[in-house]
Amino acid sequence: MIVQTGNPNSGSATPTQRLATLLLERDVREFIEEKRAEGRAWRFIARDLYDATNGQVDVTYETVRSWAAVAA
Repeated sequence: MIVQTGNPNSGSATPTQRLATLLLERDVREFIEEKRAEGRAWRFIARDLYDATNGQVDVTYETVRSWAAVAA
């Protein structure tokens, strides 16, 4: 489950998160949550994000994990 910490277009999101959200035309955290629900590994989600943004957002799996803020 994703813990939302505010509007992704607000100052609480990083510039890269805001870019990803704009390019995806939806909240990047929703994108990540959907991929996790499909059973995708963090590394593959990072690659999915890269592909979905035509290579404009290239982040590590650790970054994706931190954006998701998944409860243990």
